[in-house]
Amino acid sequence: MRCLACGAEMNLITTTEDDTMPVAGFEHHTFMCLACGDVEQRLVFRAAGRNEAQPMHAAPPITPALPVHDERAAAVGFLRRVATLLRGG
Repeated sequence: MRCLACGAEMNLITTTEDDTMPVAGFEHHTFMCLACGDVEQRLVFRAAGRNEAQPMHAAPPITPALPVHDERAAAVGFLRRVATLLRGG
């Protein structure tokens, strides 16, 4: 979460359940700015089964996952090409 005052990243410092709502799952989250020290509170609904605060936005990976290189398969392929060349093929 970003600070409304300066735009820097904020840390979640406390989480308190809210029992005043007619539906269970609401929490008060208190955030503190890493840069300016501003403190903000948000009322958040925690979905059933989640016991801890989750990031509000999960960013996709910057680069796609690279395929795992199988060294044995590469070696076998290389040896087949060498054997084919030695046979005159």
